[in-house]
Amino acid sequence: MELVIDGYNVIRQSPVFKKAEQEGLEVGRETLIKYLEAYRKLKKHKITVVFDGQNAAHLSIQKERIAGISVIYSPYGQTADEIIKRMVMKNSNLVVVTSDREIIDFAQRHRATSIPTTEFIPRLEMAFYSEIKGIEEDTPSSIAPIKKGPSRRLSKRQRKKQRVLRKM
Repeated sequence: MELVIDGYNVIRQSPVFKKAEQEGLEVGRETLIKYLEAYRKLKKHKITVVFDGQNAAHLSIQKERIAGISVIYSPYGQTADEIIKRMVMKNSNLVVVTSDREIIDFAQRHRATSIPTTEFIPRLEMAFYSEIKGIEEDTPSSIAPIKKGPSRRLSKRQRKKQRVLRKM
């Protein structure tokens, strides 16, 4: 599974990352990458995080690799949203983590799966705290409650999203 994460969107949705960002943009990014590193160690997914760099002086896409995580900064005049959309057009098997409605709709139109940041952040925090405590793997039962009541078949899009969430 390959995750593409809208960096600042995730930072601004979590109280932990938002607090770190108040100290500075760089601190917020480093904190997010530290949590993503723990998540990657636990789940072994390929992770790419995209940050807006449109106000920066560089004219081309800046890429770096930190602890096995690809970090991309958008070039001057472009947003992270445009970079993510281009990645989705090239590979529809991506899982996009964002709460940006425009990107979610774009991903769905191109048959990519999108996960809201509000669903991803608890998994990210659980992986980080599991690493601190030395736990090897989390149990799926601790993430999702057991369904009760009459069964109802979900739509194809919802079933695909559920399969992705189980793997996360």
